[in-house]
Amino acid sequence: MKRNPRILVRLIIRLATLAVSLLAIPIANAGYWVTNGLMSTPRSWHTATLLQNGKLLVAGGSIDDEFGMATAELYDPATGSWSPTGSMNSTRYGHTATLLSNGKVLVVGGYGDRNCYCYRSSAELYDPATGKWTLTGAMANSRYCHTATLLQDGRVLVTGGFNDIDYVLSKAEIYDPSTGLWTSAGTMTAAREFHTASLLPNGKVLVAGGWTTGYPAVSSAELYDPTTGSWTNTGPMTIARLQPRATLLRSGKVLVVGGYDDYSGSFLTTELYDPTSGTWSVTGPLHTPLGCPSSTLLPNGNVLIAGGYTVSAGTLANVEVYDPSSGMWTTNSPLPEPRDLHTATLLPNGKVLIVGGRNYGIENYASTEAYDSATNTWSATGVMNSPRELHCATLLPNGEVLVAGGISSFNSATSSAERYSPVTGTWTNTGSLITARYGHTMTLLPGGKLLVAGGNNPAIGEIASAELYDPINGTWTETGPLAHGRNIPTATLLPQGKVLVVGGYGSFGSSSFGCFSSAELYDPATETWTPTGPLTNARWYHTATLLSNGKVLVTGGMGDNDYLASSELYDPATGTWTGTGDMNTARAYHTATLLPSGKVLVAGGTQDAYAYNASAEVYDPVTGIWTTTGSLSTARGFHTATLLPNGEVLVAGGGDSYSTFSSAEIYDPVSGAWTLAGVMATERSGHTATLLPDGSVLIAGGFNSTDYFLASAELYASTLGFSDSWRPRIVSITSPLSLGGSLSLTGSQFRGASEGSGGYIEASPGDYPLVQLRSIESGQTMFLPSANWSTNTFASSPVWNFPPGWTLATVFVNGIPSTGSIFNVNVPVPMMTTLTGAKSMANGWFQFGFTNNPGALFGVLATTNLSLPLSNWTPLGGVVETSPGQFQFTDPQVTNGGLRFYCIRSP
Repeated sequence: MKRNPRILVRLIIRLATLAVSLLAIPIANAGYWVTNGLMSTPRSWHTATLLQNGKLLVAGGSIDDEFGMATAELYDPATGSWSPTGSMNSTRYGHTATLLSNGKVLVVGGYGDRNCYCYRSSAELYDPATGKWTLTGAMANSRYCHTATLLQDGRVLVTGGFNDIDYVLSKAEIYDPSTGLWTSAGTMTAAREFHTASLLPNGKVLVAGGWTTGYPAVSSAELYDPTTGSWTNTGPMTIARLQPRATLLRSGKVLVVGGYDDYSGSFLTTELYDPTSGTWSVTGPLHTPLGCPSSTLLPNGNVLIAGGYTVSAGTLANVEVYDPSSGMWTTNSPLPEPRDLHTATLLPNGKVLIVGGRNYGIENYASTEAYDSATNTWSATGVMNSPRELHCATLLPNGEVLVAGGISSFNSATSSAERYSPVTGTWTNTGSLITARYGHTMTLLPGGKLLVAGGNNPAIGEIASAELYDPINGTWTETGPLAHGRNIPTATLLPQGKVLVVGGYGSFGSSSFGCFSSAELYDPATETWTPTGPLTNARWYHTATLLSNGKVLVTGGMGDNDYLASSELYDPATGTWTGTGDMNTARAYHTATLLPSGKVLVAGGTQDAYAYNASAEVYDPVTGIWTTTGSLSTARGFHTATLLPNGEVLVAGGGDSYSTFSSAEIYDPVSGAWTLAGVMATERSGHTATLLPDGSVLIAGGFNSTDYFLASAELYASTLGFSDSWRPRIVSITSPLSLGGSLSLTGSQFRGASEGSGGYIEASPGDYPLVQLRSIESGQTMFLPSANWSTNTFASSPVWNFPPGWTLATVFVNGIPSTGSIFNVNVPVPMMTTLTGAKSMANGWFQFGFTNNPGALFGVLATTNLSLPLSNWTPLGGVVETSPGQFQFTDPQVTNGGLRFYCIRSP
């Protein structure tokens, strides 16, 4: 009988426990600021627009309050970095930017150059798909410091502003995206600039305050009704305000903050507009009087104001939060730098990004800051029916979680399996595995069944058998066996629907044991395994990660005599492995997490039997280089790492040679830093962690030196404090979805608490749906560009460049996520194809293009001798899909003279 000596040693060593101090590491408290990457250009008076691909578009602005800019750049919340995008056709500041329901951005008006008095009537559209701007219909009136409000029917209402002909404007216009033309929206009862505009829940637009003709500040307010096209007066504010900020609250009331009275001073008073009565009432005062702050509705319903300006004190760094339930303001952590005329955008992850602005009379900023109000919570949930460690857990298509196998007691594997219901918080037994095992793999196949392969059973040794679980009837059936019994291998679902199993520990025959370098492919269509190219290094306790480019990254692990720092890449198109950059630290028992940026975070593990790592590093698939990042607060192995919906990574539990841990930590890919994330109720190592559709994480089972094998489970949640009634809800979704098709969702509250203006005068809106996809198997995420959306529908642009299989879709509105909906992305079937579009490149290479089904996987073989068998042709690597169904490859091995032949094949 062959037992796993390393497992037994690890269990025995962990019987001794030591107290671990975590006091030296700061816990992430709600309401703190993190500095993000710098823009390429300092700017104020700019616009910031949250795109439906999750990125932030910043456009125009001024560097000196004199001249406008045409440049634009994109912020990526996944990396915290900025990149240039196409420039506008005109320089602008004091303009507005509005995200349309087709996903494009409408920029309107603004001021270009004080030397030429360039007040703009022009408008242009930004297309996120191309990064380019195109002119659209011009307004009848030039204007800047106006407002732009996206109406419920998808049109855009522009009000007021200033130009050098009419001065302060009372005229309003409406833009129709379907025609690209403007029509008159009547005349307001008062001319205004520096006013506010707020879309109310009833579809009307509240316009309040500002400067009017002759430049006195006004207290008057009025309503625009899109159904009648008319303006009517409503109750006036309690005081006249110039450059206040207005925010629609969850109650439907509008909070107005700050402002000036003809620049004679700024205000402490704040007030509320009630659409039901049409009246204003005073609410709690600010601690500091100010004008021009940013104002942002937080996911919990509170309002964050940041920065601003006063005549007496200049530019401010103050931050205050308004609680509508009490009507009171509390001060919060100040901005790292005083600023006004900046933008504030609520991102899908619930953070508020402050961009640019100025310190009046001193400098304009390129810097950005992010405000985080999330808190970490742990709660107990139902206890499993069987204790288990080194088991597997997978989210099922119906939203439940299946756990199967594991170690249930010393020297004993279990065959039991059970399902967790997030709705009831309870576990229910389901059919048992045919073979009791631990250290196996479990893969959710595109067809909906789960494949369990390999593992170990102390009574029989390493296991070669594999079996399939049917979630519909709850039963297991045998499928084709592996070529080798493998303990602690990895399994990766590939883009063509096959499963790659790599490495592990087992028998080579004749009582010879060791690590495997071999790899095998499981084909669900035939239920058989075939060998594929071998690893460069034999290994187990390694990790395997499907990258966004379709290749598989294998890292670290243990060899027969050492711990490994090496990593290598598997190319499904060729079935071969190539070495890539070595990690900075050898490690096994570590975790590897695919980040939204496409990079891979590796954390913790051990470099020998006793030296556990706190270090972490990030792999960049573009360069093949590993870069160290912030270290864990506690060195650990046998922990779990889970990518959260907000793009951060939760590491929980684990242990070292002496202890098991209950601590948890959060990694922020933007800052590269770790913060503590609370403490689990139970120390545990060798457990599982599964992201649930509601965004919480289920931690189940494991081992500790007090209770040994655990049946307990608990839930982690990153809490933003929102009410469940505010969440968008998905009712139906396209399933299955073929790559290249549009994903359609229906539901409710796809438009949230609306904010009116997309310029500096108001907060950047975040009240429209952003749809995130997450592959259940690989963890790859992406935000879907929109073709059209409304309050209860969303239709995406063509979906491509995403791994097939079961996928979790989540809708974010106002930083609040829906409960995810699970759907299936079809495995693409390649068609017969012929090469087209051959092109000679400057370096002598050739480039070829062809069309096929979106998402299909192809490899390329080349030869100069057509009589050679295909096995002797030279593989060139994979084919790149440049757009849905459009493929190309490049031959870098072209030499002068002679014919060259190519074969395109799908694995």
